[in-house]
Amino acid sequence: MIAGATALNVVALGLAPISIVQPVGALALIVAVVISARSSGLRISAGLAAGIVLTVLAVAAFVTISAGHARDAQPTEERMLQLAALLCGCVAFGLLLAAGRAGHHARVAAAGVVYGAVVSAMHVVAVAGVATLRRDGADGPDGAHGAPNGALILLLLGLLLAAALAGLWLVQTAYASGPPETVLAGLTVLDPLVAVGIGMLLLGEYAPLPQAAVAGLAVSGAAAAAGIVLIARHHPELTDPAAPMAPHRDAVGAAPQNRRS
Repeated sequence: MIAGATALNVVALGLAPISIVQPVGALALIVAVVISARSSGLRISAGLAAGIVLTVLAVAAFVTISAGHARDAQPTEERMLQLAALLCGCVAFGLLLAAGRAGHHARVAAAGVVYGAVVSAMHVVAVAGVATLRRDGADGPDGAHGAPNGALILLLLGLLLAAALAGLWLVQTAYASGPPETVLAGLTVLDPLVAVGIGMLLLGEYAPLPQAAVAGLAVSGAAAAAGIVLIARHHPELTDPAAPMAPHRDAVGAAPQNRRS
């Protein structure tokens, strides 16, 4: 399932801008919370239900607004080199943080930033792959689907794989040092936020936005973040003292009673 989800995400990033694809990942937290509550036999509280509804509506609004103003932008070689430099920095920072004594929240925040950069590079690589598959004899070297710089694409591919490994290690150590709800909620907010920011500022995915669209994106993004905070605060395992611990908590190396305290 992980392999299938990753493959679908890569394909989606090759077919649409980051600002449309990545925010939908916020729905993963909702699915995880509902499955966790039902498998543990716990009731979904009013606060948790409010967080789920708010997140769904906010993500739908954000994607709708983005779809009306986002555009497929082919980054220049200079922008691709800047993205490569950003990935190098993420790899170095992630490895230093993972090997150090940083706390739980610092690891969650760093993982969100690293994965946001990884998604941005994956989008560029996936778009290049889709363009290559679509190219045919009718498209000349200067056609609409002309070949991107192959060397830069390979460089980005190598760096995004290295950054993904650094992010994976940060996530695992974050799971081992704190509750999984914090990790999932933090990544759900930070990963799309960083990825959309890179797509907007570095890759030029947005056309010039009217003030109403800017306000709509800001409000819907803030509402989605607020909904995720509600979900994290009202999760049954954190609010119900009698709630059974999820099995995966024991698998990350900390005793359940220590996690409770």
